[in-house]
Amino acid sequence: MAKTAEIKIPDDIEFRVIGNAFGLLIASAGLLVGEMVRQRSFDYWMDDIVPLILLIWMGFGLFRNFISTMMLYQDAPSQRHHPAAGASHIQGERVIAGQIPAKSGFKPSYTPEQVVEQVARRIEAQKAEVLKKTKPKD
Repeated sequence: MAKTAEIKIPDDIEFRVIGNAFGLLIASAGLLVGEMVRQRSFDYWMDDIVPLILLIWMGFGLFRNFISTMMLYQDAPSQRHHPAAGASHIQGERVIAGQIPAKSGFKPSYTPEQVVEQVARRIEAQKAEVLKKTKPKD
């Protein structure tokens, strides 16, 4: 009888991967400003022991969580391969956007007097409407 191993993957695995990646970046930054890089020699590794330990610890955590995340997503059913039963594929149509030609037969030719006259009419009409609405009913 074959024995199967069950791997427990926490719910917040994505956040752990992101956290370990940022921790790895911070540890790398600490190592870059450390004595080993400044003196260009591995003889000064004891001066950079804290960034080295953090780098190894965060790197191992990132690797372990990354592998767990990949296993989680490998076993998850894919939405792309199983479309919903009621879904239908909608195909787009090619439509030419409407444009007003530069030389069309329609050219509004209003004189300034006509424009002022129309604006005055609209203002008078709006005033009359406001008076009708505010006028108390008897």
